[in-house]
Amino acid sequence: MADSLISEEIWQSVRELVGRLRVRQQFRGLGGELMRQACCRCIARLSQAAAPCHHHPDIIDEWLDLIEECLGHEVQVIREKAIQALPVVFEQYLSHDSSRQKRAELMQKYCHQLASTSANGLLLRMGYSRAIGALPKFVLSEHLPLVIRSLIECTRVTEATQKWAESRRDAVIGLTEVCHTQGIVDGVEKYVEEIIDALLACLSEYTIDMRGDIGAWVREASMTGLLSLCRACAVEAPQLNSARAVCAAVRGAAQQAVEKIDRTRAHAGRIFTAFIYNDPIISNIPHHEALKRIFPYDEVELRGGGEEAESGEHAVVSENSNVVLWLFPGHTMPRFVQLLQYPEYRYSVLKGLVVSAGELTESLVKHTTQSLYSYLHTLHDDLPTLRSVCDTIVQVFADNLHVKRITGPMFNFLDRLLSSGAISPILDDPESTFAADVLKYLQLELRGGKNIYKLLDSINVLCQLIQVGGTVCSKALGQLVIYLCYADRYVRRCAAARLYEALTLYGDTCTAPQHNLDQVQYTRR
Repeated sequence: MADSLISEEIWQSVRELVGRLRVRQQFRGLGGELMRQACCRCIARLSQAAAPCHHHPDIIDEWLDLIEECLGHEVQVIREKAIQALPVVFEQYLSHDSSRQKRAELMQKYCHQLASTSANGLLLRMGYSRAIGALPKFVLSEHLPLVIRSLIECTRVTEATQKWAESRRDAVIGLTEVCHTQGIVDGVEKYVEEIIDALLACLSEYTIDMRGDIGAWVREASMTGLLSLCRACAVEAPQLNSARAVCAAVRGAAQQAVEKIDRTRAHAGRIFTAFIYNDPIISNIPHHEALKRIFPYDEVELRGGGEEAESGEHAVVSENSNVVLWLFPGHTMPRFVQLLQYPEYRYSVLKGLVVSAGELTESLVKHTTQSLYSYLHTLHDDLPTLRSVCDTIVQVFADNLHVKRITGPMFNFLDRLLSSGAISPILDDPESTFAADVLKYLQLELRGGKNIYKLLDSINVLCQLIQVGGTVCSKALGQLVIYLCYADRYVRRCAAARLYEALTLYGDTCTAPQHNLDQVQYTRR
């Protein structure tokens, strides 16, 4: 035993170390940051060594006070050291039945911090979410309903916490760790559906601030959590992997795998293939065998059960020249576009493709549009599927009216799609309502708005709709004529230039009288 090798006098000095440093105010300033890290590490090692502090509750309280202060510290490495120290203190000094009341008080306190909206609320939520996730099983089991409920609540976006994406990310990580620690059977079995719903909701997190799309952190953590939970259910309770939950999780990963952020796409691609090739099999994945053909096992470079997907590490490139490089859209887009043939994936994949194909990043737009248009050209002999894809594009537009993240890229996407010839059978079909629906929702999106950039993007789409002819062409021309009289000079100039180009290109199908078209051409010269 350690206490038989070290004198009581030395042990007394060790036990009083934190208190003496606090009295000397050595936890302040830059040096204080280093001392906090050192003390948290020291507390963790003393606890692992079973230092004789079991009969000194005042010392344990002093240690816990320091750890709790560090959990809300602005420096991440200090929070990490505190997160590592807390569970070993519980295991060594608060594991007996006599400490049950103390544990209950601490858990109530920690879960209360997850709801903090104070000035330091973001950091408190981040630290305590991870700390609760790291606690040992015996502590979590005693307060599981409170822990699950508090962490799920912390993952939700509220008006006061709208920009706190980091806290939601850490709440998702903490929730995933709780599920891993507790297990499914005799653990979180009763809460699986509730947890999955919370994680699926996090896949819709698109918070943006000056740093960009910070919601991507939450989405990545959510995908990892969904995979971890579905894997655990596949091992312990396969019946809990319901068709609704698994289908939604796989669809969500597929959507993220075709969106615009490289890191998120790569992570989602690994998660998606880890779902497909998990052992034991995760049941209720739609078109499971077809997905294996699209993503062959020897080309996706899974590592030992897919740990790579959970860790987020990059795939190790093998000698196989066909290996998928998840960070490169030229490798991933042609495969995920093939999911459009399956109705279960069509909406989600198209929603992601709209964002990527409507972006300004040249390489991403190039590979996305090439893959999509090549696939749509193969559907010219399968008009029902092509019609269904076009209807789904309209549905994505309708469901996301006035959602800036979607409608901005949607205008660029439609401009490129209508000019590509990839859906020409639909545009030439007099019975198709695709063009009319696009025009209707475009007008609804523009109604009451004064965003110049949105107006300019809409001009391109309206000019492309001239090629359809009939009523759609007349309405598009009417809207363009309004822009020709718009108050802003730049809008008028752009509308005139684009309309002239469109009439030159699509004059044969335009509903305007020929002598009027001739007059436009002459005036332009």
